[in-house]
Amino acid sequence: MTAFERETEILLVEDDPRFAQRLKRNLEGAGFAVEWLERGDTALPRIGEKAFHLLLTDIKMPGMSGLELLEAVKSKPGVDPDLPVVMLTSIDSVETAVQAMRLGASDYLKKDAERDEIVQRILKVLAEARVRRENLDLRARLSAEIDIGAVVALSPAMSAVMAEIRELAPTPATILIQGETGVGKEVIAREIHRLSGRRPEQWVAINCAALPEDDKFQSEVFGHERGAFTGATERKRGQFEQAEEGTLFLDEVGELSLDSQSKLLRVLETGEFTRMGGTQTLRLRARILLATNKDLRREVQEGRFRNDLFFRISVAPVTIPPLRLRAEDIDSLCRTMMADFSRRYGKAARSFSPAAMERLGQYSWPGNVRELRNVIEGLLIRGRTGGVEPGELRLEGPSAHEAAAGFQLPEAGMPLEEIERAAVRQALERTDYNQTAAAKLLHISPDRLAARMKKYGLHK
Repeated sequence: MTAFERETEILLVEDDPRFAQRLKRNLEGAGFAVEWLERGDTALPRIGEKAFHLLLTDIKMPGMSGLELLEAVKSKPGVDPDLPVVMLTSIDSVETAVQAMRLGASDYLKKDAERDEIVQRILKVLAEARVRRENLDLRARLSAEIDIGAVVALSPAMSAVMAEIRELAPTPATILIQGETGVGKEVIAREIHRLSGRRPEQWVAINCAALPEDDKFQSEVFGHERGAFTGATERKRGQFEQAEEGTLFLDEVGELSLDSQSKLLRVLETGEFTRMGGTQTLRLRARILLATNKDLRREVQEGRFRNDLFFRISVAPVTIPPLRLRAEDIDSLCRTMMADFSRRYGKAARSFSPAAMERLGQYSWPGNVRELRNVIEGLLIRGRTGGVEPGELRLEGPSAHEAAAGFQLPEAGMPLEEIERAAVRQALERTDYNQTAAAKLLHISPDRLAARMKKYGLHK
């Protein structure tokens, strides 16, 4: 019995208690989790409350019949129309079977069927539903996403990164992807997943920064049992399980609390985990990729990141260079993104004049590839046509040359702290003490900026 089958939740709707109890025992003996209800009119709201994998319903019942329940499942708002439904009947009627299948039933079983036949037919329906769901998910993902994921690596810096991930991708190694905000860490993680040979649809991504509380992160990743905490009314399979044998990508891992870090470390070391509030030990089958825009060594020194977890995930680090250090890629990135947005919006792609491309190449790109993407999208949706000229480029930061040449060290030298203090003050004054904007100018986190403001006594 696979992990998928063990976790399958079946709703059985049957008005004959004796038959229902016997069938429930047989299915639970085969490894399914079965919930039994006697009436179709009580089953429908239950289906809206809980995500079952399969509905197994009698056809002839008092009140709402099985056929009426099937029709409601396929048409009622708030109910998953793709829920597979298998009909049970004691009537050997081809006409009833045809009617049920026409209404959307996945299969039709006689009540006097042998236990093994029922189990095998249910497994077949579940497998078909799973493939159908995966195909739908994959098509939706492909249609919704702009394919700027095609990695551009013309620069020596990115060519070296690509050579590195081609070596690491086929291995099961846990990989830490590092780089500034917006450099494309998730794009690189997806490329590792693609090159790993794992199934394309078995990709699960979690933004740790969006789950700052321990319970939320652990519930999302590990899953939970009913009653594990207030509001946990049903069992939930976590992302470790849902990723199966694919890839689980943990973005912004530096935002995790020390408690969540400890639990993540245990999983990486043992390959095992349990749901919150549970006792069953489950095996991790997914490959783990992590990403951060923080300096984790400094986070370790300052007590915000576990030393043992840092060394555990730093076995195979990959560092993505900022866009200002890979100017050779900008031309190709611009053309690729312009073509992608052109397809998305149904507008003619625009070319770039040599002067515009020179301006793009000289810019410092504090927001990296993400900022470039926003610039290209803006150029296309504003309605202008023809070639892009420098005057249209809405670039807010200094050029790369200006950023590098704006400071001159005095002949006699000066303390590094004075240089840092002056840079922090200038960033704050330029942004009218907007700490988020100032931190962006300095390429550090707002927390780190606040610490430096306190250190140097800088206040508005």
